[in-house]
Amino acid sequence: MTRRAALFQKMALKQKLYLTKQLHALGIVRDELSKNRAMKAQLEELLEADKATDHAHSGMSLYSASWFNTQVRDQLLSISNKCEHLAKEVVTLKKDIASAEHKRSRQEDKATELVAEARKLTQDQADIQLAELRRR
Repeated sequence: MTRRAALFQKMALKQKLYLTKQLHALGIVRDELSKNRAMKAQLEELLEADKATDHAHSGMSLYSASWFNTQVRDQLLSISNKCEHLAKEVVTLKKDIASAEHKRSRQEDKATELVAEARKLTQDQADIQLAELRRR
């Protein structure tokens, strides 16, 4: 095997390690996204349940209901923004993974090609030497 072929194989191995790390990160981000989406659904359910209740008993109950509603809406906005950010992160990670996989594939192909060329060159040289020996 030539030095260039070994170099391309090492580069492909490095890409494979990078891919493993990226796939692990993608799994973590997807888990976090699903948790945040579940939390968002729960907050939306809380808002719907709060709409159904009647808070017109006293001024203090109106104040408490308003405070609760504001807190839930703030958290819902925060979770929505997190979900949006995580969804973008998933798309970015998928693009990086696809790019790295393509690069790794090209590097492995190049290494295989260089090994085949080296073998062919070695075989051609051996054939030439054999032909010279037969002439003598």
